[in-house]
Amino acid sequence: MTTKTGRRWQRGTAPGTFSIAAYDPGADSFGVAVTTGAVAVGATCPHVSANGAVLTQSWTKTAHGVHALELIDRGVSVSTACDALLEADEYASYRQLHGIDRDGEPFTFTGADCVEWAGETTGENHTVAGNMLVGPEVVDAVSEAFTTTDGDLADRLLAALTAGADAGGDKRGKVSAALLVHAPEPKLYHNLRIDSSETPICDLCDLYEETKQTVRDIPNEAEKMLGGVPDEIVDFGVKY
Repeated sequence: MTTKTGRRWQRGTAPGTFSIAAYDPGADSFGVAVTTGAVAVGATCPHVSANGAVLTQSWTKTAHGVHALELIDRGVSVSTACDALLEADEYASYRQLHGIDRDGEPFTFTGADCVEWAGETTGENHTVAGNMLVGPEVVDAVSEAFTTTDGDLADRLLAALTAGADAGGDKRGKVSAALLVHAPEPKLYHNLRIDSSETPICDLCDLYEETKQTVRDIPNEAEKMLGGVPDEIVDFGVKY
C-alpha cells in the first residue's frame, strides 16, 4: 500500500531532485519515480522502456535519458550507454544520471558540480540518486522503503518517494512529482505526474489510487453505455 505525508513544502525554482529507478524481474517491469523543487519534473527527468529505466537530473539533459534507452534497447548495458553519453557531454560535471537494465546492473553518476548534498546509493534491482538534499539519509530512506515495501512496482516506488520526503528531502521543498512504469500490460496508472503543487507526493499518491479505481470502473461503465464490449475496447494502453 502507498503511504502519504502531510508535510506542506515551500515552493522553489532551482533545479534539484531525488529519484529511484527500479526493475521488477517477476513482473518484467521497469519503473521510475521522481520529485523535485521545480515544476514539471515528469516532462524531463524520467525515462523507461521494455529493457531499462533511466533518470537524468541536477542540471537535466533530457536527451541523455532518451538516448540511453535507445542504446539499452539495442542491447548495450546501462553502464556502457550512460558512460558514453557522459563522455561526450562537456558539461557532465553538472549532471546526475542513474538507472538499471534487464540484467539488474546499476549505473549511478553524480558530477562534481552538482549542488550539495548530492549523491546516490544502489540496492538489489534499483538505484537512487538526489541533489540539493538535506543529506545522504534521504537516498538511504528511499532505498530502504523500496526494499521493504510489499505490493507491485508502482506501490513500492511511491512508498520510496514518500520515505525520502519524510527523511527531509530536497532542502528547498517539493513542487512536482512523477511516476512512470513500463509493464507488459500497461495501465493508466503507470504514467502519472503532478506538475505544480504544494504537496506533489501526496497528490501523486492520491492520483494513483483514483486512477486505479478508474481502471476498475471503466469496463462496467462501458457495458452500461454500449452493452457487451470486447476487452480491447477498454484496454487503452499507455504512451511513453
